Amino acid sequence: MAKVDFRTFLSNRIKEGKPVFSDGGMGTMIQASGVTDYKIPEELNFTHPDVIKNIHLQYLRAGSDFITTNTFGATPIKMHGAKFSAGDAIRAAVSLVRDAIEEYAREKQVGVSGDSSLGYSAVGAGCSSDGGSPSGLGASPSKESPSAVGASPSGSVAVSPKFVALDIGPSGKLIEPAGTMTFDEAYTSYAQAAIAGEKAGADLAIIETMSDLYEVKAAVLAVKENTSLPIIASITFQDNLRTLSGADVLTAVTYMEALGVDAVGMNCGVSLEVAEKLASLFAAEASIPVIMQPNAGLPVLENGKTVFKVLPDEFAASQLTNYKAGVRILGGCCGTTPAHIAAMAKAVAEVKRASSAPAETTHEESTCVCSGNTTVRIGGASGAVIVGERINPTGKKKCKEALLSGDTQFVLDEAEKQIAAGAHVLDVNVGLPGIDEKQVMSDTVFLLQKTFTCPLQIDSSEPDVLAAAMRRYNGKPLVNSVNGKQHVMDAVFPLVQKYGGGIVALCIDENGIPPTAEGRLAIAEKIVAEAAKYGIKRKDIFIDMLTLTVSSQQKEAAETIRGIRLLKTSPSTKGVKTILGVSNISFGLPRRDIINSHFFSMALSAGLDACIINPLSQSMLDSYRTYKAVYAFDENCMEYIDAYAGTVAPTATAPSATSPTATPASAQPGAQSGTGASTQNANETATSQQDAQSTASSPLFQAIVKGYPEKAEAEAAKLLETLSPMDIVNNYIVPALDNVGDDYASGKKFLPQLLLSADTVSKVFAILKKHIAANSANNPDAQKSNGKILMATVQGDIHDIGKNIVSAMLENYGFEVIDLGKDVAPETIIKTALEQKITLIGLSALMTTTVLSMENTIKMLRETEKEQAKLGNNIKFVIVAGGAVLTPEYATKIGADYYGKDAMTTVAIAKKVLLNE
Repeated sequence: MAKVDFRTFLSNRIKEGKPVFSDGGMGTMIQASGVTDYKIPEELNFTHPDVIKNIHLQYLRAGSDFITTNTFGATPIKMHGAKFSAGDAIRAAVSLVRDAIEEYAREKQVGVSGDSSLGYSAVGAGCSSDGGSPSGLGASPSKESPSAVGASPSGSVAVSPKFVALDIGPSGKLIEPAGTMTFDEAYTSYAQAAIAGEKAGADLAIIETMSDLYEVKAAVLAVKENTSLPIIASITFQDNLRTLSGADVLTAVTYMEALGVDAVGMNCGVSLEVAEKLASLFAAEASIPVIMQPNAGLPVLENGKTVFKVLPDEFAASQLTNYKAGVRILGGCCGTTPAHIAAMAKAVAEVKRASSAPAETTHEESTCVCSGNTTVRIGGASGAVIVGERINPTGKKKCKEALLSGDTQFVLDEAEKQIAAGAHVLDVNVGLPGIDEKQVMSDTVFLLQKTFTCPLQIDSSEPDVLAAAMRRYNGKPLVNSVNGKQHVMDAVFPLVQKYGGGIVALCIDENGIPPTAEGRLAIAEKIVAEAAKYGIKRKDIFIDMLTLTVSSQQKEAAETIRGIRLLKTSPSTKGVKTILGVSNISFGLPRRDIINSHFFSMALSAGLDACIINPLSQSMLDSYRTYKAVYAFDENCMEYIDAYAGTVAPTATAPSATSPTATPASAQPGAQSGTGASTQNANETATSQQDAQSTASSPLFQAIVKGYPEKAEAEAAKLLETLSPMDIVNNYIVPALDNVGDDYASGKKFLPQLLLSADTVSKVFAILKKHIAANSANNPDAQKSNGKILMATVQGDIHDIGKNIVSAMLENYGFEVIDLGKDVAPETIIKTALEQKITLIGLSALMTTTVLSMENTIKMLRETEKEQAKLGNNIKFVIVAGGAVLTPEYATKIGADYYGKDAMTTVAIAKKVLLNE
């Protein structure tokens, strides 16, 4: 019999219309085992291997097709300082799953040949549940029915193959710019884990419980580049249907499919009701199998223990709903047991054959590109989008000078103006003689993504520049560009295959630009065929029919429009998208804005999907808004009305020799000598720079809100010439932070932007503190604090992302934070609180297994209050409890005074407790 690998198994299951089952909660089962003598779960692979193996065996009996290893935290970064190395923990964990699979096979009376997955084809094999049910868990082999082990009618015995899934969990740290860990550090840690897992015999990798898609990218690339393991990416969401870093389901799907994972979905974090909403969204958007591993509801506290109240039948019913919605891989997370998995497998197995393919996506004609938390749909039912062209030194003197001098604020300002004007994607080109294009491109991409959520188009003719930027990019970018030259395709297509992206393809080859639309279509067909060899989908190819200058190539210029129409109607290029740099059409002519906007309208009507233009050009925006209204991409013409209601059309006047409209093209701002770059009329470049004299429009306020640290430092220094530090804090910094906090709470801003503003304020505070120190003798602001707060992650928990975010925001509001770190003993918390006379204490716990530690810490703090009262000390600790597994009800039950939902909530609590606000 031929060996079956997991990728083939999954593909066959989908084609057959059958589900695939994963296992359930490991931490839940460890707690149920009664074992407590461990610091991290991975230790049990060595100290209690029988317990871990038995858990795996129970899930196999329940119907799981693959078993995740007990390695959720087994990466070098997370296991630094542990008793065992990550590699040793992984090898032991894989061995335990393999042993469990072999024992399960013996129970089923199937011969074992030593293959770690028992991956053999089984003709006539039954449903992967193997007849498991809640009542049948742990039944002896003699009581199993023949059909439960996949017996064929002839009596031969077969069993559905079982697989070892290397479990890869989050690092517990934030990757820069949100945190201090670099992308390469995360990648290296995950690579070591992946290599160890494959060598030990894992059949696939499941990257799960991730809340930052950038970290998922690091893990996916680590697995892809160092192993041949299939990859499942499972992401954790919040009740608002977004991840902690702000990504929605569409962004997660777009990002993960671009990276080439085998399945995508969610686990942990939310109620079954929210999980069902997420399942519907995943099934509607994904073109690859979807996995759903929800918790057994949200935890509650009963008799001092963490309890998940959802029973197996209720869990099974919810997963059945998800299966009917289009989910194809089903399992469980926290609170789920073999009984939950067995009930789920039984319920799903009773459903008639499912569709053999994932559900049709709701926008299958559209192409998506994304940043780390924002997706833009292009073409199809979504219509054309604007790609802002202004971050490009070609013909732009100021941009060239800024790039050469390292003036990052100029780049940020250009990006901000284009986004405000309506750009959906920003083109980034930094190609200049004498510049380290590879480094500058990488740094510019990082800078823009740190500040804005807009997706980017990475623009370079150098493959090594594209490679560096695509690796550092957080999301699925547009990549500009490839062409019909074989050596260019050979260099660029592998990058798109590895990192994912929409690829801009120019209709030019070794023979130049064909003069006819048919000639350009032929090059497009060649590019599409070559891209298919790398698995690049047609919808991810953006063909540029190339804009030729009408002043010098008048007969060929119209071929661009005809070429777009040909491309859209030719079967050989069905599904591809079109893109065009518009403004080259007018080079050398007066009033370029006129011909640019009309040519733009023609291209849009012909089927243009993405438009590389200057979004600050009013005439181009007029054409774009008209197109959207006429072709029903602007529902009820609301955007058009918002833009033009109350405005008056300009009156045409006859041009004179001195009229601005008669200005020669060579003298117009933005006129260029090169091809492919856009210009605009002088009166179109003028934008209103008038700011009201209010706090909200002050330069410092705006710099904090936008996350411009260098600008904020400079503005703070200016204000110190006339204002005291506390005036600056109260009148500018706090209002700006409140504004950012409100936008974060309403979903207008996401965690990266919140942290960027916090970092900006930290730099401003450094300026203020320096000023205070220099004038401390006569300065009433010296050493002033809003009060002390003690922060700690409770004993046994090594996660501190949430705590660190809260600490940063508290410090920015003027509170002094005493951060004790992670895995902090109750005694240390109490000792520090008493010594430093701190009454407001923030406790954090991420894992369900450590919530009990939080409860114990709170009990000890309350006992300390009583002991101090006997000594005549009236101390009342105000305790704020927070963490992913907590709810307001849970926080109250374990004795906390407040539930710290997020950073801004905790700031509000601190204001109330310490400032009576």
